[in-house]
Amino acid sequence: MSASSLASSSAKSSFRSFLPLIGAVIIWGGNWPVMKLGLAHVSPLWFAALRFGSAALISLAVLGLMRRLRLPTRDEWPLVISVGLLQMGAFTALALWALQYVPPGRASVVAYATAIWVIPLSSLVLGERPSRWQWLATAFSYAGIGVIVAPALGGWEMHTVMGLGMLLGASLAWSISIIHLRGNRHVRLGADMIPWECAVATAPLLALALLRDGAPDVGAMVDIWPVMAYTGPLATALTFIVVLNVTQSLPPAATSIAMLGVPVLGLVLSAVAWHEKISADLSIGLALIGLGVVTTALAPRLARLSAKA
Repeated sequence: MSASSLASSSAKSSFRSFLPLIGAVIIWGGNWPVMKLGLAHVSPLWFAALRFGSAALISLAVLGLMRRLRLPTRDEWPLVISVGLLQMGAFTALALWALQYVPPGRASVVAYATAIWVIPLSSLVLGERPSRWQWLATAFSYAGIGVIVAPALGGWEMHTVMGLGMLLGASLAWSISIIHLRGNRHVRLGADMIPWECAVATAPLLALALLRDGAPDVGAMVDIWPVMAYTGPLATALTFIVVLNVTQSLPPAATSIAMLGVPVLGLVLSAVAWHEKISADLSIGLALIGLGVVTTALAPRLARLSAKA
């Protein structure tokens, strides 16, 4: 086989390895306008509880059929609880609550801006020494969030400001989970932990939904079953299984940059489905946050190039 044929085959193989991640990004981007639709029928807490409850059942079934189902070990349980309570439960509950006040496209951009928290927290909590490129990435992300939030502080209604605060809280919850995982690198959670993470998320959400909102409206559950089928089994259970399997074999930089497609798609699809205006502040903010994500992903390579220079 010639060198050109080998290169072509390698390129095709590399592209195929990215296809599952691309599919996950598309599904997660579409999840934001879909969640907005579901909130017309049920409360945020019930929506979140149904999402992770259905995801727990589906992932149990899928991993059982794959013969990969097992209980977490003693070392895995703390991380499973952290992911379930923070990355899944708290993030989703706060994001859904915020969707009552903030358009889904803008919400997806703010909620995914975890870079504003991760690098400072890794320095404070883990004692890491971020490079100047990582601090620059954080500065880009802060600037992007500032551009997006500034109009709310300059005259938007109070509930919009509150919704943006909830989204920043959602990104903080996810970031704390990331820091917990980073601080325990010797324990690696795989796709076989997803049922237990979803179950951990479901339990408090279900309790809070019952306490705050009472029993759900059965008629509403019938109305939103297509939404729940998308959000729970597809956008949570199956997609998380795919992403965890794929990202373990892909470079972290590639994964980080690919995930930037989630808020971009969320914004574009929300503009189509909900006629959300893609304003100048939102576009500039997203571009700055995207620049932060790309800089973070490329920081190790940039540092090596600087050292050589």
